[in-house]
Amino acid sequence: MQKIVFTLLLFIASQFVVAQKVKVSESTETIDKLERSGLFVVIDLDQKMVEKMWEKQLKSYGKTESSKGTYTVPVANVSEISSSPVKIVSKVEGSGKGTKVWWAIDMGTTHVTKESNSSAYKAAEKILYEFALECYRVDVNNQIKDAEKALNTSVKNQERKVKDGENLVRDIDKNKQEKINLEQKIKDNAAELEQLKKDVEQNKLDQAAAASDVEKMKKAVDVVKAKLDELK
Repeated sequence: MQKIVFTLLLFIASQFVVAQKVKVSESTETIDKLERSGLFVVIDLDQKMVEKMWEKQLKSYGKTESSKGTYTVPVANVSEISSSPVKIVSKVEGSGKGTKVWWAIDMGTTHVTKESNSSAYKAAEKILYEFALECYRVDVNNQIKDAEKALNTSVKNQERKVKDGENLVRDIDKNKQEKINLEQKIKDNAAELEQLKKDVEQNKLDQAAAASDVEKMKKAVDVVKAKLDELK
């Protein structure tokens, strides 16, 4: 159990290291046969988890349409990028290094790139970067919960072992007392046996004395009967 907790803690620590390496880059994707310039980040986490979180974030910008990992927000309000509504086209897919989150922001006449609009690009880059960090934070918090559960289980197991130890000590004490009692009973039994032997010998003497008394009484009866015969 301790090994499990230690492993989880190491994994959590490693996620912080990974988070420090979050990098947002530019790339072009073809969506619905149209080539779009955008930004992407690769997050080293489960695709389902990342996709669910990203869909939630997109919905905060406006009504979102989705189809097989591709998301579109026709009228998106992203104040950090533009004071006017923009169109967002996004795609989430698995990659060799994790989950790739890509999005393109259509300003109406052009897509947000470093060259076309550096300030909007920096804002879009920051949103994607912070989203990646939030994914890692959520994952780490989940790992912490798992570690705490494992730790709690470990503590309870330790408490059971301590209680088992206390019970064993009590059983040993009880066993020692029972041994003392049995030894005393053996001594008492031996003394009782000796007394019984003495009683048996005394009983033999008593039986002999009783038999002698019977013979004496028989003779006394015979004497009395003889007197009776003399009176005839």
